[in-house]
Amino acid sequence: MKRRLPNKHDKIVKDTFSNPEIAKAYFSEFLPDALKDVIDFNSMTYVDGSFIQEEFKEFFSDLLFQFKVKNSNKDLIVSLLFEHKAYPDKHVLIQIGNYIFNQWVKESKSKQKIVPIIPFIYYQGKKKWIIPSIGDLFEGYPVSVMQYIPSFDFIYLAINSLSYQQLEDITDTMLYIALSGHDPRQDIGDFLEKVAKILSLKHLDDNDWNFVIGIFVYKLTNTDTPKEEIKTIIKSLPKPINTKLMSTYEAIKIEGKAEGRLEGKAEGRLEGKAEGRVEGKAEGRLEGKAEVVLALYNDKISIGQIQKYTKLSEETILEILKNNIKF
Repeated sequence: MKRRLPNKHDKIVKDTFSNPEIAKAYFSEFLPDALKDVIDFNSMTYVDGSFIQEEFKEFFSDLLFQFKVKNSNKDLIVSLLFEHKAYPDKHVLIQIGNYIFNQWVKESKSKQKIVPIIPFIYYQGKKKWIIPSIGDLFEGYPVSVMQYIPSFDFIYLAINSLSYQQLEDITDTMLYIALSGHDPRQDIGDFLEKVAKILSLKHLDDNDWNFVIGIFVYKLTNTDTPKEEIKTIIKSLPKPINTKLMSTYEAIKIEGKAEGRLEGKAEGRLEGKAEGRVEGKAEGRLEGKAEVVLALYNDKISIGQIQKYTKLSEETILEILKNNIKF
């Protein structure tokens, strides 16, 4: 059975590391020193388009970054692979090896330059996971056989393996907020307390605010904390943090209520009115989304971020705003 990455985890990691400044800060922090010594970080480019072929998407998703090697015309690729499996897979290195060789075969067939690929496994699951080497999978075989087993190195970072002191030592503000948001050990209260401390010392521009809001929504949709407790936590934060976060929280509640009402109405309708049911559901869903769009827009959330959150097209969002005299 295929094990696809849950969309919410996949999306938050992509949203985080698609930001070039955060990606650069992340690699500067967590790549081994030997690699940092030879990589020209100023040459970093994000390679658009998915590097993962369809047959590998059941195992992991990735982001691809290309760097120049210092004092040369050589390139190398760091493929940031992220895992969020309920049960960590001991065969992950076989999957990654297959992934790397597939890419080299593709480059070879198309007569492209074959470029080194450095796999960097980013794991944000709750379960502790120590990745076994490929050799560990062949326990008990004699050395004369093991010398023919292929092996390769990789970089591995599990968020749950970082101590709180290691997180506190991260100097890049947005990277610190991102990793705190990704950390499954930190509940929404811990996360908001950290954000409040940072924002009391640092002014955020609109892009940074939108990023923080995105992490907040991720934590909010992955928490078991009671709603009233969340509201109490938010209200205890200083202004304007509490205002912005409460607006987002209320927008999420509006959307949830709208979808719940629609599902209840749909279940209660007669089978003979299928066409009317679909039409009513679509209209009601858009109406609920419109309330969310207006709430987020009033809180100065960008059109792009609203589009990501509501999954509406830019055209639809602009139409909602025009109909409500926002333009």
